[in-house]
Amino acid sequence: MAELERQDIVVLECPLRANRCLALETGRLVGVDPRRFDTQAELRTALIHEDGHFASGAFYTAYSPYQLKAQAERRADKAAVLKYLPYAELAARLRAGDTLAEAAEYFCVTEAFVRKACELYRAMGKGFGAPGAAL
Repeated sequence: MAELERQDIVVLECPLRANRCLALETGRLVGVDPRRFDTQAELRTALIHEDGHFASGAFYTAYSPYQLKAQAERRADKAAVLKYLPYAELAARLRAGDTLAEAAEYFCVTEAFVRKACELYRAMGKGFGAPGAAL
C-alpha cells in the first residue's frame, strides 16, 4: 500500500503461519500473506489496521498478556479509522443513503470495518443521521 511506503514502512509479502498480516515496530515492517485474503477489501483493511499500529504506537509481543494485546488492537483500530475513514466523509456517505456495504465498497474496506468505525465514532459522541435514524 502506497501510504505505508510513503511513511517509510516496508510492506513485505511473505508466507505467514499464525497471522495473515502483522506489523513489526523494529524495522518499520509489515508482513502480509496476500494468499490468505479473499478480497482486495480484506487485504486493504488488514493493511490499514497495521498502519494503525504505527500511527498509535500500539505494539506488543507474542507473549504479552491478552489484555495488553486487546488494548493495542483497539488503539490500532481507532488510529486506522480516524486516518482512513474520516468522520465527515463517512457521515456524508451514510447520510446520503449509502448502506454499510456501499460505504465499505467506497472506502475499499470490509463492511465489518465500517461497522467498527461507526461504533467508534458513536462512542466519541458523533452521529450519522437525523435523530431517531438507524445510523
